[in-house]
Amino acid sequence: MVKISESRGNMLHGVLLVALFSCAAFYIARFPFFQRISFSPLIIGILLGMLYANSLRNRLPETWVPGIQFSAKQLLRLGIILYGFRLTIGNIMEVGWGAIVADAVIVTGTILLGVLFGKWLKMDRDTALLVSVGSSICGAAAVLGADATMVIFGTLSMFLYPFLYRNGWLGMTAHDMGIYTGSTLHEVAHVVGAGNAMGAEIQDTATIVKMIRVMMLVPV
Repeated sequence: MVKISESRGNMLHGVLLVALFSCAAFYIARFPFFQRISFSPLIIGILLGMLYANSLRNRLPETWVPGIQFSAKQLLRLGIILYGFRLTIGNIMEVGWGAIVADAVIVTGTILLGVLFGKWLKMDRDTALLVSVGSSICGAAAVLGADATMVIFGTLSMFLYPFLYRNGWLGMTAHDMGIYTGSTLHEVAHVVGAGNAMGAEIQDTATIVKMIRVMMLVPV
């Protein structure tokens, strides 16, 4: 009984640490400087996570790790599921058939190109297919073996997309930028983060388009 209570206490320490980082991200995001450069709490949270992973990670008690992993996996997945509850058939119809077709083309094209490149590079066929599915649909959630590449490029795009859009280098409307963001970034978190930095309209459209891609995992 004592061991169970101690285990729960250690789990709680890790969860509270993540909660502290989350609160700090929301607080820091209110600073005028970060508002000017459109850094949302999600982006600040990722930066804080990078700071933690490269500084505090090896200095914290090992007993806190289960709570941190619980937050990074179960709680994060629950958050994405709850976020997905916002999606309705009406929302899908609002973004138009163009978004659905764009998703279908990107998913199909990426998988085919990935398999062909894998064959050219003499990769194992199953590995090439897994990487292709991960790149075309939902990143590291689709294939853990390739999460490093997907997370790096997705995180970079969270900063790059808002920068290019706000400086007018892409020449897209808010609706088009939402479709582009949702159909090209790997992870749901990357789509939400980039969309949030560009405005509510873009975030909503991008999230819907991304969820359509995620639903395509079933037929794939």
